[in-house]
Amino acid sequence: MEAARMSFGAKTLPHLGNGTRLPLKTKLSRFSFHLLHKHITLSRISLKHKLCVKATSESSGDVESSRPLPHVAPNLWGEHILSIPTENSEFDSLETEIESIIKPKVRNILMSSHNTDKERIRLIHLLICLGTSHYFEKEIEEILDQAFQKLDMLITDKDDLETTAIMFEVFRLYGHKISCDVFDKFKGVDAKFKEHLVRDVKGMLQLYEAAHLATPSENIMDEALSFTRYHLEVLAGQEVTAPHISRHVLNALYKPRFHKIEIAAAREYISFYEKEGHDETLLKFAKLNFNFCQLHYIRELKSLTKWWKDIDLVKKLPYTRDRLLETFVGCLALYVEPKYSLGRIITTKLSQILVVLDDTCDAYGTFSEVRSLIDSLQRWDLGAIDELPISLRIVIQNIIETMEDIEREMKPRGRSSTVQYIIEEIKRVGRAFLEISKWARAGHVPTFDDYIKVGTVTAGFRCSVVYSILAMENCDENQTNEWFKSVPKIILALAIILRLENDIAGFEEDMRRGEVANGVKCYIKQHGVTKEVAISEMKMMIRNNYKIVMEEFLMIKSVPRPILVRVLNNVRMINVYDYEEGDGFTNPHEKLKDLITSLFFKPLPL
Repeated sequence: MEAARMSFGAKTLPHLGNGTRLPLKTKLSRFSFHLLHKHITLSRISLKHKLCVKATSESSGDVESSRPLPHVAPNLWGEHILSIPTENSEFDSLETEIESIIKPKVRNILMSSHNTDKERIRLIHLLICLGTSHYFEKEIEEILDQAFQKLDMLITDKDDLETTAIMFEVFRLYGHKISCDVFDKFKGVDAKFKEHLVRDVKGMLQLYEAAHLATPSENIMDEALSFTRYHLEVLAGQEVTAPHISRHVLNALYKPRFHKIEIAAAREYISFYEKEGHDETLLKFAKLNFNFCQLHYIRELKSLTKWWKDIDLVKKLPYTRDRLLETFVGCLALYVEPKYSLGRIITTKLSQILVVLDDTCDAYGTFSEVRSLIDSLQRWDLGAIDELPISLRIVIQNIIETMEDIEREMKPRGRSSTVQYIIEEIKRVGRAFLEISKWARAGHVPTFDDYIKVGTVTAGFRCSVVYSILAMENCDENQTNEWFKSVPKIILALAIILRLENDIAGFEEDMRRGEVANGVKCYIKQHGVTKEVAISEMKMMIRNNYKIVMEEFLMIKSVPRPILVRVLNNVRMINVYDYEEGDGFTNPHEKLKDLITSLFFKPLPL
């Protein structure tokens, strides 16, 4: 099917060849918001008349009435991304200014022999916060490798909470296991954090951020999190605090930096940094980088929107969630750097296709249809799908053809084995979907232990990880695949986090639809507790698994850092959809809408 062809080369990724490029706009919006408002209004009107979509007319009335169709909010964005004008000159000008003028200046600042190790580490932290550290990965690793050898000398200051917490965060994010004992000096004789620390707002805020990088058994980090959260919440409500500081604190309390997409965290921090005493060169660099990244993302979204429109699954399978931009945001959490355009495009296409498979199994197919669909998926043969209903043929055809296109693109790049791993993972997810469907058909509520074994597969997390590895062309494929095949604890822990977050957020909707397999419900059954107790216990599991993730990140030495960073960035992907606000992917809430608007439609004024 020609419409499904991916065209990854210069045709789809113009920056890899002589393609059309996007301009840098100095106005504050790239998006016609009156068009968006009109689109949202019309979509909401249509939603009133079409809350549940019946997708085929060929099935019997009995079959149709048994379909577990959900209430799905409409797409809010339409194809407006395609209306953004594109030019070459301003994009080239921006790229030249970054690479030839300002990047060398910042590198000179970073490598200056006049800076102490502490000053360099604080500068590295600032570059991380401003979203520009990716330009200097080699230099940063060299600085930190040397500085870590002198750690005892660096942590002698007993009063500088902010710098100590900054060093803790930076070293851990770059794979150095700095001990949590560095915070013992900030405790009093009563073994509690000293009360005078409350007056050090920046120190408290940095300790709060560092506390999210804890590993198991680091009780002091749990104490630090409770201590800082309580006092920062009080501080944020006081009028004596400068407005930009209050906003900065509230942003952190809502979601810590480690859980945010790096480019989104950078945009927030740029706004804060601009109102602080700041270095003009670093601020300009951050703004140029944000706008440059934004232009890359828009170009990729234009390509993806055309692909999604061409395969036309929203019309062919109207029960599926039309969430291309929302899917892209999740994939953006894995790779923010401009050089990973191919990775973002491939990962978005794969993720969106998996959403279609999920919706078909979970929200449309009867048990017999799901069984037939998954059987066909295991055979992976387009010549063996003629007996399937047309809707299921469309699903299988698009999955297989998308993977064939990706394989054609990645084979010359030496990534064929990884493509095969992806295919096997898709089959594995399909088998787990069938198990869930069996439970639903029998009305069987499994134990929590049995459910989590299957539910961590249906979450599709291993798929997400192997997607993120696919585009890492500079890493040894065999080494990476062998590591992935060993089922690392970091991947299992992340899968548990995603599954539990999703189940807590979707519990009420799942119960409304009559679902039997939800982690909350299964926990209630196995342990005989209330919903509130079940959710509380599951949130504790989530926190503990975050600690396992960080511990494994610091311990694993069998794969290179770029691979581990992609895996760790799945923490940010999990948190994109703000599960505390509900299932933001299925029913995008204001926070997600604001995030999408800020990332794609509002450049920073220079």
